[in-house]
Amino acid sequence: MKKELYHVPGKVIGHYHAEIHTIIDTWESLLISLDDWRSTIYDIGIVDFAPKNSVKAWIIDTSKSQGVFKLEVQEFREQVARPKLAENGVKHLFVVLPATALGKLSAKKTARLYGGQSTMKSHHVASVAEAIDILKTEGVI
Repeated sequence: MKKELYHVPGKVIGHYHAEIHTIIDTWESLLISLDDWRSTIYDIGIVDFAPKNSVKAWIIDTSKSQGVFKLEVQEFREQVARPKLAENGVKHLFVVLPATALGKLSAKKTARLYGGQSTMKSHHVASVAEAIDILKTEGVI
């Protein structure tokens, strides 16, 4: 069962997949404002939903996205969101790489930013299916 958590039109839609205790964000454009990012992904997903629902993994699907995250969003994710995810029990963060070269650089930076935070592992993968396979192999789901 999948439940929509947040939606910023033209940017991102986030769903919770209860059967695998995973949030999957699907991005169209990484050109999101810090206010939009904070009020959706951070406030709704990371601060509120994840700790109350035993979220074990988060998949950021940027495979069809355009653009790159603004510096202020990247800094907020690194300084505030990353530690909060780990604190809330998220064990794996996956970034599905986009097709564009610039997008890949931004997505790989996201994976690095979130990696090594407490017990949370960070991965960049080719697809959502690959991320789910890793979760199954590691016995997370």
